[in-house]
Amino acid sequence: MDYRETEEQTMIRRMVRKFVENEVKPAAMEFDHQSDPKDCIPWELLRKAAKLGLTKMSIPAEYGGGGVKDLMSLMITVEELGAGDNGFAGTIRHAIGLTAWMDILCNKEQKGEFFPKIVEDDCFLIAEAMTEPNSGTDNTLMASVPGAAMQTYAERRGDEYVINGSKHFISNGGIAKLILLHARTDRKLPLNQCRSVFLLPSDTPGLTIGKFHSKLGRRLINSAQLYFNDMRVPARYLIQKEGEAAKYLRQVAFQAFLIPATMIGTFRACHEEMVAYARMRVQGGKPIIRHQLVAAEISDMWVKIEAARALLYKQAWCWQNQYEYEPRLSILIRPLLNQIAGHMAYQVQEIFGAPGVDREMRAEKYSRDLLTMIHGPSTYAGLIRGAPDWQAETQGYVPTEV
Repeated sequence: MDYRETEEQTMIRRMVRKFVENEVKPAAMEFDHQSDPKDCIPWELLRKAAKLGLTKMSIPAEYGGGGVKDLMSLMITVEELGAGDNGFAGTIRHAIGLTAWMDILCNKEQKGEFFPKIVEDDCFLIAEAMTEPNSGTDNTLMASVPGAAMQTYAERRGDEYVINGSKHFISNGGIAKLILLHARTDRKLPLNQCRSVFLLPSDTPGLTIGKFHSKLGRRLINSAQLYFNDMRVPARYLIQKEGEAAKYLRQVAFQAFLIPATMIGTFRACHEEMVAYARMRVQGGKPIIRHQLVAAEISDMWVKIEAARALLYKQAWCWQNQYEYEPRLSILIRPLLNQIAGHMAYQVQEIFGAPGVDREMRAEKYSRDLLTMIHGPSTYAGLIRGAPDWQAETQGYVPTEV
């Protein structure tokens, strides 16, 4: 296995890193400190990212996009963005990951309708509406239980579907112009037998945007509630066949690697901030990084970050190259990263001391962002820790998000 970056990948990393250093980092703190979540949305940064081609990089060249299909290149992009701001990286990750998702699963007519709009509009964002108040982003545990998990319901009536239900904590949900909506098409069947996905323009009558969630961290990515009241969606917006999403979503498992890549980028940037402070802060007549316990803590964290990064990229490479890919090992990645995030949030406060809670310090923001990352899909961790048959439950399962 050759993990060396290609010239194109190195060029992408340098371009995105320059954008992050010059544009994202200088602006992130100001947006993060806004009290109204609507004011946290960095529209100008999003326009600049679009001008660089970041939001369109995975759209095929025939539609005016970048035509990037290499998973490693997409991961490198979002990792570097994560080093600037994890919330902003999440917004761009949705644009990159979901357009790649659409390229694989949508038909020619669907792509022909929406891809040109995304390319032409620098503020055209996409959301994926899956999470519900009584069932999380992932529905693995209850997927085989009749009528359980996701409750948003789409009923076929002639040449359209009538949809009722609600979603919450939908990333980009309040500002997206296109929503990939997950719904069940049978009230009684297990979700893995009746799950469908629809293309939903945000101006569709019957769609109501609820409150914008005011989060602890990752404030630069919008999260909102969505309500569907007798919303009518043309049948042509159904992706592939009704009720078969559990089957075809396996084709877009690459998304499971993009969220962890943004986390790795944030870990890396936070670690660099800790090292810089530890070299500058003098206590006991020498920089605290020369105190054995501090040095051990910092070096130990670096080893954990690099180990997690190696596992993530190895799994992604194996998936892309169809070589000894182990889906159950991928399920372990997110719980591992959640543990690192929690430990790192604590470590930031321990090393920075009082300045670590100063709102003017980047360290304080890192702690909040790190803690907010832990909220992600926890079903996998539950399977691993508590279910004796978790291996059987996940046999052949490919997570769409980790």
